[in-house]
Amino acid sequence: YALEANSQHPLARAIVRDAKARGVRELGLEEFQSITGQGVAGRLGGSQVLLGRRELLEKGPLAEWSKQLPPAPAELAEVWVVGKDVIGRVLLRDQIRAESKGVLAELKRLGIKTIMLTGDRRQAAESVALELGLDDVKAGLTPEEKVAAIQAEKKGGRKIAMVGDGVNDAPSLAAADVSVAMGARGSDAALEQAEVILMHDRIENFLSALRLSKRAKRIIKQNLAISLGVVVLMAGASIFGIVPLALGVAAHEGSTVVVCLNSLRLLLGKNR
Repeated sequence: YALEANSQHPLARAIVRDAKARGVRELGLEEFQSITGQGVAGRLGGSQVLLGRRELLEKGPLAEWSKQLPPAPAELAEVWVVGKDVIGRVLLRDQIRAESKGVLAELKRLGIKTIMLTGDRRQAAESVALELGLDDVKAGLTPEEKVAAIQAEKKGGRKIAMVGDGVNDAPSLAAADVSVAMGARGSDAALEQAEVILMHDRIENFLSALRLSKRAKRIIKQNLAISLGVVVLMAGASIFGIVPLALGVAAHEGSTVVVCLNSLRLLLGKNR
C-alpha cells in the first residue's frame, strides 16, 4: 500500500483504492524509486521491498527461486511483492467500461485501425482485445517497445493517435502524431505530453474530439476559400476598374468578418 500510494500507474491506483476500502494502514515509507516499465521499490522499516512485474523478481536475488512460481491465471494481471522473501502476489482483472465497445465499433466503422499496446501479460491482453474487437494487440511491452511499435506503424505511412493515462505512456504519447490523455486519471507525465485531454475520463469524448477536428478542418478550408476568393475577385475587379478601390477594400474587410463568423460555428455545432 505504501509503495503504490506513491506510484502513478493505473494498477497502483486500483490497489490503493482496494487497500483503503479494506482499512489497511499505510506504513511510513523511507525511500521510493519508480522502475520504468517494471515496478517500484522502496524501504520499509529498514528493509528493501520491491513491487512489480514478474520480470522484476526474475532479475533480483530470488531469480532462481522465481522459476518455481506458478503462472497467473490466463486473464489476470499480476503484481509481485518481494522483500527478503516473496511476500505475496496481487492478481488484477481489467474491467472494461460499458461505453468502450461502442466507441471502438464506431472507430472501426470510420475505417480507423485500433491497436492495444500494453505491458500486461499476453493472455490477459488478448482476452480484453477479443472482447473489445480490437484489430491487433501487442502485449508485454516496455515503454521503449511501445515507442518502437508506434514508429513502425508510422513508417508504414499511417498517422497515429495514441491514447494513454499512465506515466509509462508518456514516451509513446510523444512519439505519436496526435497524443490523447485521460484527464482525471492521467498521470502528470501523460498530461504534459498530451495535445488532447479527455475530461471526466469519458472515453466517448474521443469521438467528440475526432468529430470536432474534422469540422475544424472543413471550416478552415472554407475560410481559406472565402478569404482568398474575395481577395482574388476584388483585386482583379479593381485592376480592371470594374469596382472602385474603396469597395474592394471594404469587401476584403467584410470577408474577414464572414470568416470569423464561420469559425464561430465550431462553438454552436454538436460534436457528440
